[in-house]
Amino acid sequence: MKNRQFILFTILVALAILAIIFVFFYRYWTNISLKDYLATITICGNILDENDCFAKDFCEGIYGPTESDSNQLDFKRCQRLPIPALIEIEQEKNLCQTTGGQWYRNKLGNFCLCEKAGLGKVFDKQKGCVGK
Repeated sequence: MKNRQFILFTILVALAILAIIFVFFYRYWTNISLKDYLATITICGNILDENDCFAKDFCEGIYGPTESDSNQLDFKRCQRLPIPALIEIEQEKNLCQTTGGQWYRNKLGNFCLCEKAGLGKVFDKQKGCVGK
């Protein structure tokens, strides 16, 4: 009987070690899969915090004036970007970076900063960072 218990215990320990090795080597892939899954089920309209909205690339914050006569903007709500807009942003980002610009994203939008590409350069959506 003791021999059988020893064999079962050894098998259990071996399975536990294999599980630990699996988790160790596949945790990066699991994290990416989990983030992708959360992105597909996240409803941007349910996000109430401005920083949480900004942290999601597929969401954008909607801002409006704090008061009717004020120039300050206040976070109103969060909404999901449409797929065509996401594709366009990614294409502009790639074009910006390949033509020497620096892609910049803040809470009010996405921009290409062409100062690093040279003086007097501005961003064109078809050509990238070009001279004026």
